[in-house]
Amino acid sequence: MSMMSRSLKAALLAGAFSVAMSTAALAADALKIGMPAKMFLNLVEFVAQDQGFYEKNGLTVELVHIADSSIPVRSLIAGELDVSQAGMSETLAAADKGGALKTIGGVHTGLHYAFYANAASGVKDVTDLPGKKVGISSPGSLPHVVITALMRQAGMSEDQIKSVQWVSLKGSSARINGILTGTIDATVSNYDPKAAHDKNAKVLFVVSKKLPNYVMTPWDVNDATIAKKRDVLKRFVKAELEATRWIFDNEKGALDVAKKHFDYNDEQLAEFYEFYKVGGIWNPNGTVTAEQAKYMQELNVEGGLQKAVHPAEKVLDTSIVQEVLAEIGTYKQP
Repeated sequence: MSMMSRSLKAALLAGAFSVAMSTAALAADALKIGMPAKMFLNLVEFVAQDQGFYEKNGLTVELVHIADSSIPVRSLIAGELDVSQAGMSETLAAADKGGALKTIGGVHTGLHYAFYANAASGVKDVTDLPGKKVGISSPGSLPHVVITALMRQAGMSEDQIKSVQWVSLKGSSARINGILTGTIDATVSNYDPKAAHDKNAKVLFVVSKKLPNYVMTPWDVNDATIAKKRDVLKRFVKAELEATRWIFDNEKGALDVAKKHFDYNDEQLAEFYEFYKVGGIWNPNGTVTAEQAKYMQELNVEGGLQKAVHPAEKVLDTSIVQEVLAEIGTYKQP
């Protein structure tokens, strides 16, 4: 074989190796994220995409919107999703049953629910729910856990909770429609200014004010994903924190992005923005504490969704968020 032939062969092999490595890198940098049905909460992800925060951090992110909040946990366990942002209570319940899952933090940690009642239902507070038709996604789903937590906080008995007529309606829009049509008497759902001002509905209160320690939809991850894609997850966390902080610092720009993704007028979008920012729904530091993890587990135990409260290290891994905060600093709201 001539020197030129050997050189050409070596170059071709090197090129093939380079292509293979590049393909592997691209695959490693892709993440599939399970989300609730599309809502204003997701503005963080839309900003991260549209303003290039994912791209800047070397990521290709696929957002998968799933109406039933119980599905993403099963998908995490099966390895079909890299991250779920659909509900901490379901993840904790799965971990209690042996699922190798952990919460690593989140930018959607505050409860983004409002408590709705049909105007003709006679429901004025959670104490009026026994015997009423109350909308949830499914038994054990996020809306179910939140409503039972509100009832227990109000001092209501297990018999009173059991007397509720639970009606399964998949997704926030289905539950809100149930309120407007009178199919159900009450529910919790994401805040919607159109529904809030509809004559057939009443917003009785913002749920986060009643349950300030509740962690809504953080980043939940399979242990295997943490081990295999730790650097990719770190860049994902960084991108989402950067996007959240950009939203906080650029109201006009954030609302311009929102206009592209949501069918609401300027006044309604501004109402959304105020609800999520001032209401503490978005978390610009991405932290979930051991105390919050304990509180969430206690709610699950009370509701029969898990058998015992586990040590924080079994259900929580804050190391990735702490590494990112060490790089970009802690955000302090003006």
